[in-house]
Amino acid sequence: MAVADQKESGVDIDRLEADFKADPGNFVPLAKAYLERNLPLQAIQVCRQGLKHNPNAPKGLLALGMAYYQAFDDANAESTLRKVLKHSPDAAVAHRALGEIFLERGQEQKAMAELARALEIEPADPHTRQLLQALGEKVPNLPGENGRPRDAWPVRTTPLVQEPARSIWPTVGQVLAVAAVMALVIVWYRHHVDIRMQIRQYQEKAAAAIPTDNYDRLLEAEKQLQAAYALDGEEVRTVVKLATVQSYLWTDHAREDRRQNVARLAAWMEEEQLPNPERFSTQALLQIFDGKAEAAEKFLTGVIEQAINTKDIFLDASVFGTRALARLRQGMLKEAREDYSRAARFSSDTPHYQVYFADTYLREGNLGRALRYFKDALRSNPAHVLGNLRLAYAIIQSGKQLPRARKIIEEYLDSQRHPDSEFSPPLNGLRYLVRGELALVNKDVPAANEWARKSLEAFDSSAEAHGLAGRLAALNKDAATANAEFSRAIELDPYQPKIYFDRAESMFALGDTSGAIEKLRQFEQHMKPTVAYHVKLGQLYMRLDDLQSAMNEFQQAVKVDELSPDARFHVALCYKAQGEKLGSDKKNKGQKLALYNQARQWFEETLMLPGGERGEVYREMGRIYLDSEDPDNALDSLGKAAMMMQKAGEPGSKIAAVFEDVARVFKYLGGTEGEKQEKIYLMKAKGLREGKTLEEVEKEAQEQAKREAKKKRRRRRGRRRR
Repeated sequence: MAVADQKESGVDIDRLEADFKADPGNFVPLAKAYLERNLPLQAIQVCRQGLKHNPNAPKGLLALGMAYYQAFDDANAESTLRKVLKHSPDAAVAHRALGEIFLERGQEQKAMAELARALEIEPADPHTRQLLQALGEKVPNLPGENGRPRDAWPVRTTPLVQEPARSIWPTVGQVLAVAAVMALVIVWYRHHVDIRMQIRQYQEKAAAAIPTDNYDRLLEAEKQLQAAYALDGEEVRTVVKLATVQSYLWTDHAREDRRQNVARLAAWMEEEQLPNPERFSTQALLQIFDGKAEAAEKFLTGVIEQAINTKDIFLDASVFGTRALARLRQGMLKEAREDYSRAARFSSDTPHYQVYFADTYLREGNLGRALRYFKDALRSNPAHVLGNLRLAYAIIQSGKQLPRARKIIEEYLDSQRHPDSEFSPPLNGLRYLVRGELALVNKDVPAANEWARKSLEAFDSSAEAHGLAGRLAALNKDAATANAEFSRAIELDPYQPKIYFDRAESMFALGDTSGAIEKLRQFEQHMKPTVAYHVKLGQLYMRLDDLQSAMNEFQQAVKVDELSPDARFHVALCYKAQGEKLGSDKKNKGQKLALYNQARQWFEETLMLPGGERGEVYREMGRIYLDSEDPDNALDSLGKAAMMMQKAGEPGSKIAAVFEDVARVFKYLGGTEGEKQEKIYLMKAKGLREGKTLEEVEKEAQEQAKREAKKKRRRRRGRRRR
């Protein structure tokens, strides 16, 4: 449908068709719109479909009757309109249409009766008045201007007036002229319909590709929409969808050449004053990339308020998603996350905004929630490239379920399963970055360096890739390169918390401990302090043995989010460290016990919070019990820790540390059995640290126990023989 058609009718027929497709019972507005465009056959088809759900609906029957009437199917029109009048005797338009049908048949008395009744019900209807005046009836004047009838339906002809007989030849000439005009109209109409059908087909193909949100499918959607745009550059649905797709290609996939097209489409939408949400989101997007994020946020906030208050414009995912980006560019992480959540609810058929919602948690350092929401996002499209790669990145940062991350990476680096055409420069850079992070976790620094180089070669504007390069330079004791890489990373994205954390860790490792804390505090210049920020500061202070400063930071983390298990866990950890610092001197026993009790209380509160029941919490509680000479509770807590870590897919080194603690408990218990169990758990811990799986070390422990049992039996036999 051309934009001009939409303006003339005041109705968006594409929207009505979509509404009808979603709910076939909602067909009357669409039928009426078809009749206003003189498309009675389409109206009849729609009415028949709709009436299957409610065959006696008065408004539906009226729509069908008026469709027959406009199609000059007088027999069906009369029978249908009579059904309408049985249910709704005051339907003026039904009386008027019947009157006109009778008039064309020459049944003037019947026509006058129906028209008079129509005028009585709706005295302001100009067409009814005109028909009655043509029959010689006096029609009373109306005071003031005639208003529009309450239920206006389009008419099909002008009133038929009796004229004196005249020569047939002028009539023949008129018929031939009309026939010629009609032939031209039919040719034009067929051409018009053919174009509309082609446009619709292109739009449908694009609509099937867009929700997948993958680079190659977005290019395919763009191709289809450009073909539709070439046929009609003012078709609203084509314009807004093309603007959306090219916005994705520009902002998410670094196709800078699309920016000019987006600006042109945005200007057209603004000139036409479209109520479509894409008009506003595209305009704001251009502001954001012009460095005006705050102005874009204010603009979209005003649009949202107007939509809520006046309801004269529509809202969709793009409005909230673009405002989220504007807020992200201002360091408003929490507010951005809320908007991405709203956008995700508007677009449940695509993982686009769900992935960005999850990514705000990854940015913040809340890895538990990031993992959860990335997995949720992938339910709508398990093959979503960005979602899978970000999930792998989050898994590697968490240090858990690393085999799953490896599986994802191997899949997306397999050129047979995923050719290079599937990846834009940012996606290419991301898959190499994630591979480099995995290599670093596995302590393969040369491989990590190579993958980091490839990542930056594919997409040099990745702040995360420069951050990885900075960490690797720090490992190589190259402070100058590390500083340059981290500076470049912050220049690219000053609102990425992980870069500040990694820079501080690298400086700390290079020996610049005071500089590390000073640089980390620059975080507050760009973003509001988060739980992860205060926790990272506290961890650095703990490593400097400044436990009071560490406790202050951990308490601040609790104030930021009282329901954060990570914040409470670190408060407990700090109390435990304060207790351990007192040593084993008996005169400090009471103070140490009080600090341990405080730590236990905070650990228990952590366990009660959503996401707080973790293996590391039970491990720290077990260590407190062991230091408090409570071996039974120590074994219970450490057993839970090992079980939960195994279930969570923690790396073997962490489970090994728990087994070493268990060995300490058995050493404390002493005796033959204590010594035996101590050896078994130390053997298990050693195997895990060597890279063996838990199943392998358990099997080795069982075999070792069997060998020990055989030795005992041999010794017993030997003693008996003597």
